[in-house]
Amino acid sequence: MIVFNYIENTITDIESDILITQPSSGKVLDSLFELAKKFPNRWIAWKNSTSIDWEDFDSKKSVTYKMLSSGKAPNFIDTGLGYVEDTPFINYSENHWYPTWIMSADQGMIHATVLNKIKHFRSSADFEYDINLLARIFQHQGILCYSNLKKNPTRSNYFKAYKLVGHTMKKGWLPFLLLCHLKYDKRFPFFAFAKAVFLKKIVPVVDFLELQINQVEPFINTQYDVIIPTMGRASYLYDVINDLANQTLLPQTIYIVEQNPNKEASTELDRILNGNWPFSIDHKFIHKTGACNARNIALEKTRAKWVLLFDDDARLKPNVLENMVSLAENLNVKCINAAYLQQGEHEHQKTWKQWPYFGSGCSLIHREIVDRCKFDKALEHGYGEDVDFGMQIRRAGYDVIYAPQIQILHLKAPVGGFREKRIFPWSTDNIQPKPSPHIMYFRKKNYSVNQLKGYKLVQWFKNYGKLGSILPWGHNKLFNKAWESSKKYANSL
Repeated sequence: MIVFNYIENTITDIESDILITQPSSGKVLDSLFELAKKFPNRWIAWKNSTSIDWEDFDSKKSVTYKMLSSGKAPNFIDTGLGYVEDTPFINYSENHWYPTWIMSADQGMIHATVLNKIKHFRSSADFEYDINLLARIFQHQGILCYSNLKKNPTRSNYFKAYKLVGHTMKKGWLPFLLLCHLKYDKRFPFFAFAKAVFLKKIVPVVDFLELQINQVEPFINTQYDVIIPTMGRASYLYDVINDLANQTLLPQTIYIVEQNPNKEASTELDRILNGNWPFSIDHKFIHKTGACNARNIALEKTRAKWVLLFDDDARLKPNVLENMVSLAENLNVKCINAAYLQQGEHEHQKTWKQWPYFGSGCSLIHREIVDRCKFDKALEHGYGEDVDFGMQIRRAGYDVIYAPQIQILHLKAPVGGFREKRIFPWSTDNIQPKPSPHIMYFRKKNYSVNQLKGYKLVQWFKNYGKLGSILPWGHNKLFNKAWESSKKYANSL
């Protein structure tokens, strides 16, 4: 590892086990690129303190396409960026490793192979801004970013915040951010806004796929269980069981939770239960419907190191589970989401990446997650329980990796399923809640205050003219009533 010390964007000295001359570049980020070309197989690290411990970093270096940092968060993060950043990456857990593009300038590292893939990235005289811009752009393209951050007590920098939005988001978000600052913070950072308006969005595209696939080795010496909730889809489920029986890496046990609200009904799965399968089947028949309840029942029973959360109307090729387990083991992560595509859909993303979502019908999770996370029954019969489960995973200290090359076909069967149609208390209200109470519950539980405010303003614009009035004051009155109704019912969930 090559470590450079810097003070106020100037490199002071370099620490290494080999003799290295001072880079000729005047800018710190340019010096990283220069060192990467000279030493293409090294981790290159930065620090601005003499008392630094790298042991914690060493445990995170499972692959080279990672970017790691530790220390104070940048002073432009807590300036209302949550108004326009609608992902979990900005809500880092303090003093805790967390998947995020936010990078500390105090201490960090990146591998030379990543830097050598990046071309034409213009650096500035501000190293802290540069590494955050780099992480924010390339996290979407396959660089796995993690930081152990603490709050920054220094004064907020609105110029950098607007600059970051101008460089990474569509132009319309700049006036939106200004409106949020004016409406919610009673601040008017006009000069920061005006300066950012003239910036062009930076959209470099880098192919990290070769870098990724060269670091994955087959890993088949492990066990996994499968969880499938089902209701009225016996023929579809039979095909799913057959696909699992043909996997190159076979499951240990398949846990099927069959639901039927009719208390006089009996199982429809005799052909499956009486079949001769290369794994055991644990079947539970219940009369209470709901995906959250069904999955939680099965989660309590599982014993294997890995658990596949699956649907009853999916189809998969024979090597899917082997590929998912191999990727999880090689990346040293606890959750893999496969691409869940409907017939005719195509996934254009090639590299795996950190994902802000979670899919409960196509995910492989580790035993540690099973022991710490459960599906929230407050979201039963609504939507959002899977994304909420993903938020629980991140708060527990893990990450969610999306693997687009590993693909599962979702048939979207027209019959059956596991979501019984319900009539909710608000169904007959004259003013329908906006958003749905389940979505409001999920957002209040998992997002920051600023993110919720930003979401509210986005919904105000999206629903304009749809609530019964095209007059601004009329729409505002109706929207606020719908929003308050959603909050009321969300609290009751």
